[in-house]
Amino acid sequence: METHDALQPRWVKQADLDVAGYDRCIESSGNSPVYATSWFLGIMAEEWDVLVYGDYRHVMPVPHRRKLGIAYVYQPVFAQQLGIFPPPLQAVRREFYRALAARFRYIQYQTGDPVEARVAKKTEGFLVRELHTRILPLENEYSAISRDYDDYITQNLKKAGQNQLSITTGTDPAVFFNLQKMSKEIPVPAESWKRFRKLMEFTLPRGTGKLYTAATRQREILTAAFFLVWQHHAYYMAVVSTPGGRTLRAGFALLDRFISDHAGGNLLFDFEGSSVEGVDRFFAAFGAEKKSYFVLTRNRLPRLLRLIKK
Repeated sequence: METHDALQPRWVKQADLDVAGYDRCIESSGNSPVYATSWFLGIMAEEWDVLVYGDYRHVMPVPHRRKLGIAYVYQPVFAQQLGIFPPPLQAVRREFYRALAARFRYIQYQTGDPVEARVAKKTEGFLVRELHTRILPLENEYSAISRDYDDYITQNLKKAGQNQLSITTGTDPAVFFNLQKMSKEIPVPAESWKRFRKLMEFTLPRGTGKLYTAATRQREILTAAFFLVWQHHAYYMAVVSTPGGRTLRAGFALLDRFISDHAGGNLLFDFEGSSVEGVDRFFAAFGAEKKSYFVLTRNRLPRLLRLIKK
């Protein structure tokens, strides 16, 4: 039986991290999302360090930053969930959350592991809020997948087809950001968009990033969508569109083309979910099923400093 000291994860600064050991742990765990990779966090997080158990047997990436001189844990924009990878025994989970709570007085952290969420609540009094993403398996052929589309989707795809949109892929982030500047659809801070552009610049040449665009016959680009494909998962990261793109149903056509291009492979497509009911219904209409993830919050700041969470 392992002693209490043996169960203790240690805090490893990013500068001291064995990146190869960390990446091996993430890539081999079987449940790790792309958001936990060292390259994703290195681009999207302001700062991040890691709680490490044993010789990189289990790892917990921890993004953090400062406000009013106080360090706190936060969830980076575009990073839906993190957690402990691979899932350890419950006793080890408890020690991870004890170590995290001992280091930070304000924590907001998201995990896809319901057991981890329960342990955090029971061990350190985290508040737990359940959200959901939408998941669509793409192992079947496109004809089988598209048969499960809601009539709302098929009707709008028919309209998009009548509009003779051209769907193409590319590797230039400028195409996406030219639309983003015009559309202002997604309420994301400017600094996060800068990081997102770096993410695109890193992943598109490597094939991990996929940029799809929809244009008119006159080659006017109406809509652009960015996806990540990593291991056996695909992620719908962001879409930007002009009013014309929405009118011509370009977003429907882009998603359908991505699904068509990747159908028959061993991929699980994560629509990323939405707390906006209409957007969630839109994803569900493609046949995507709910999958829960959890927002864990712990606030032990003095009352006057609780504005840090705002």
